[in-house]
Amino acid sequence: MMNLDWFVRSMSKMFHIAVKEKDVGYEAYEFYHEELDDLLIPAEHLAKLPDPLLFETLCYVDDKGYEWIAGFVLDKKTREIMYEVWIKNGKAIAYEVYVD
Repeated sequence: MMNLDWFVRSMSKMFHIAVKEKDVGYEAYEFYHEELDDLLIPAEHLAKLPDPLLFETLCYVDDKGYEWIAGFVLDKKTREIMYEVWIKNGKAIAYEVYVD
């Protein structure tokens, strides 16, 4: 999985949490815009993304029980990241839009 190493490094660098690759979960879904909540992807960001979109997540639960998720919207053809969101315990804590 191409983003697994990045997730482990990012958790260590940004949040000072050591993560073992074997403890990271992965899921991918295709969503239509109307299926997504504003808390996951705000409407102004969603307008810049394809409909439907491919949303992949990497998930880890730390030793305190906090759930950490890095979510990505990927271009289906090129697999380039178009959007990134970090979620902690169900709340978005950071995002990055990579498209205009």
